[in-house]
Amino acid sequence: MKSRVGSSGQPSRGEALGPFWAIVQADLRGLFKSRITYGWLLAAVFVQVVRTLGSSGSGMTSSVVSSGLSDFVYIWSLVIIGLAASSVSSEAGELADSIMSKSVTRLDYVLAKFTSRIAYTLISFSVVTAVLVGLALRLDVSDYNTLGLASAIFVIALTLVMLTALGVALSIAMPNTVMSIVVLLVLWYSMTFFFPVVGLNILSPGSLLGKLPDIIKGAWSLGDWETVAGFIAVSGAATALSSAYFYMKDI
Repeated sequence: MKSRVGSSGQPSRGEALGPFWAIVQADLRGLFKSRITYGWLLAAVFVQVVRTLGSSGSGMTSSVVSSGLSDFVYIWSLVIIGLAASSVSSEAGELADSIMSKSVTRLDYVLAKFTSRIAYTLISFSVVTAVLVGLALRLDVSDYNTLGLASAIFVIALTLVMLTALGVALSIAMPNTVMSIVVLLVLWYSMTFFFPVVGLNILSPGSLLGKLPDIIKGAWSLGDWETVAGFIAVSGAATALSSAYFYMKDI
């Protein structure tokens, strides 16, 4: 059998990433076996089916799809907030033993948490959105542009990635799960409803939702690029700063 250790005595890349992938896979298995996940996906799919069937006579693709995507910001974000903001703090009792083992480093653990929670969010989003779009494309009024439709789905997915990254970051920074969930709820709905009031439309999911019908029809502006850049910057900053904090803090 070939050794997984290189000639220099250093672990091979596969061996080095082994603990990371093990945590990611274990976390995803636990999430997708949860009743919360089954309940969320069934409810979300049901709502999309009812929405599109109810609009079959006079509904337009752009309005139906934008309404379905907005559910993730206004309603289903509550599920994402609860799962993301409890990802690390809920395991505080087991964390020290895991990190102190020689096979798992701090960065293995924290980056695996970001990866698994973001993957979970995107997989769930993809399942529900596939049902929504598949039914909406059968409506009589197909007022959409293919690239615009893909762009709208992309920006909402990026919005959810930002929300998930903020949730995991707060779960790292705050040992109390309830507090991290409450703080993220306040932050998220402040971004959604109050950021436009103070001129921070670029970082407001609410402002983005108002543009979705036009984006689906093919309209894309410089402001939309700024929103994409802002969401990426927030996600990256949350991941980097919380990972650095986790690396240095006492466990």
